[in-house]
Amino acid sequence: MIERNAYIKQLAAYIDTPFIKVLSGIRRSGKSGILELLREHLVKAGKPEESLIYINFEVWEEERLNSAAARRHIKALIGDMQRVYLLLDEVQLLPGWERVVNAFFAEGKCDIYITGSNSKLLSSELSTLLSGRTVQFTVRTLSFSEFIDFTNGFSTEDEKQKSSPGIWDYIRRGGFPGIHYLKNADDTLVYKTVQDIFAAVVLKDVLERNNLRNPDLLERVTRFLLDNTGSLISARSISNYFKSQNRSISVETILDYIAALEAAYAVEKVRRYDVQGKSILNVREKYYPADISFIHALLGFDTRRLPGVMETLVFHELRRRGYEVFTGQLGDKEIDFVATKDSEKIYIQTTYLINNDAEIIKREFGNLLAIPDQYPKLVLSLDEHWKGTVEGVRHQHLGEWLHRG
Repeated sequence: MIERNAYIKQLAAYIDTPFIKVLSGIRRSGKSGILELLREHLVKAGKPEESLIYINFEVWEEERLNSAAARRHIKALIGDMQRVYLLLDEVQLLPGWERVVNAFFAEGKCDIYITGSNSKLLSSELSTLLSGRTVQFTVRTLSFSEFIDFTNGFSTEDEKQKSSPGIWDYIRRGGFPGIHYLKNADDTLVYKTVQDIFAAVVLKDVLERNNLRNPDLLERVTRFLLDNTGSLISARSISNYFKSQNRSISVETILDYIAALEAAYAVEKVRRYDVQGKSILNVREKYYPADISFIHALLGFDTRRLPGVMETLVFHELRRRGYEVFTGQLGDKEIDFVATKDSEKIYIQTTYLINNDAEIIKREFGNLLAIPDQYPKLVLSLDEHWKGTVEGVRHQHLGEWLHRG
């Protein structure tokens, strides 16, 4: 099993605290695996194995998926135990789940951990019955560090000679935990597996739960977002694109479909930040997929999309590290990332290669040098050979930054 110690460390701080612990994230990101790792952690911490109750509602028969049956089943498992650890996987599949969770939480016997794959459902329900009683953790697909730990030795001999061994494997295959059991498979099989994951997300977590009636439109909107990863877009620009293809789709409909994709964690929106005025801009945003493998699986691997792929990796890593993330606007200059955490702030530019190209250096470093403050500024690239800084702005290889920070 893939060790995901960062999540276990976060969860461990909340064991036996009066909060319901919520792990949310896209399907197949590893939430079930984290629950199993948590179970192992609890056993090592001295908790009796019989007090650890794990239920995966994804494998329950449809006729059992009702709150009354679930309550009876859990009560029978608890019996006369005075302290239990209740681990409920894909809880949103149980109708009325929030009342079940709330009832066992109120009894005071249960330390409760739940997972879910739909942020809209979780947030709407948790904000009512369970308001103030939860702490939420977003589970993302494998980080590069987790990928390296899991695939130990997976890189080719050529890759091992580079400054960040494995980075191209990671770029080509992404971070869904399940695909990395296919170590010896070619990319075609890997992308087929990712396509199946995407189909499950779209069909179950987007279409069904949002009552959307046009799967073809949903796929077209998704493909547009993936093909424009890292670009500033708006619902109107998508609507105009469809008009150019002789398809009339309203801006409101586009917004509904994007919101549904966001709720299923298929994509995440990044708003623009006016660096000079220090304010959030509400026109045009960037969207990043839950995992870069979605781009390759649905559109094909193409090095022309590497800028968007790199930005996606940086975005998710910044979020893992606890930063709030924006894309920056400074006059007519774009700053790929403005990341803030408490009193910290960092500005980041990404570029594929530098190649000692004066124009690239002027653009990437110049944009950061134009920012009138002293917060750290960093350029990330996949250039194995270019080293150094420009007037205090550092350059770092993307793989090294992802792995070591």
